[in-house]
Amino acid sequence: MDPNLILNKIVRLARLDTTVFDDVRDDVNELIPAMIVAAVSSLLAGLGATLFWEFNFDFSPDKVWLNTFILGGVFMAALYLVWVLIAYVIIVQVYRASADLQSLLRTMGYAAAPLALCLFMFIPVLYPVFAIVPLALLFVLSIYAVQAVTNADSTQVVIANTAGFSVMVLVLSIVAFSSDKTVMGAGLFSILWEIP
Repeated sequence: MDPNLILNKIVRLARLDTTVFDDVRDDVNELIPAMIVAAVSSLLAGLGATLFWEFNFDFSPDKVWLNTFILGGVFMAALYLVWVLIAYVIIVQVYRASADLQSLLRTMGYAAAPLALCLFMFIPVLYPVFAIVPLALLFVLSIYAVQAVTNADSTQVVIANTAGFSVMVLVLSIVAFSSDKTVMGAGLFSILWEIP
């Protein structure tokens, strides 16, 4: 596992070069790097949420480092995996299209890279850009990632991704709003606590 090769793929994705998904789809050695990209990106989203509270307010919620950086990042990564599984089940079981789960995990792992942009949520005034845009980029790249591993048509891919994304957003929002005096969540989902 060469970190330079992983970084090269992330830079290509930053340039919206979606051929990265074709490169990793069939390479069994890319499973671990893809999972690392997804996990690190989720943790960076959690770190961004933590720094948002530390830099933008005179107070910080209870256990902000534990609840936003660590638990928020872990929840984000776990629910992203749920998204991938939901998309896979819909593609294979509902639409009866072919797809390989490991190939999907590889492509979707790299598609999670935009979550790392949430790290910059701490910048005053610009925090909505770094809270919302990474989720939009994540959704768009996930469509390309799923399309790379299936023969399903684009409408089916969008529907499968929307279902998985909706479940992730719903659960992360419930977690963010369910805490009474504690902020829980990574990225955008940590600032939802301030909205009501």
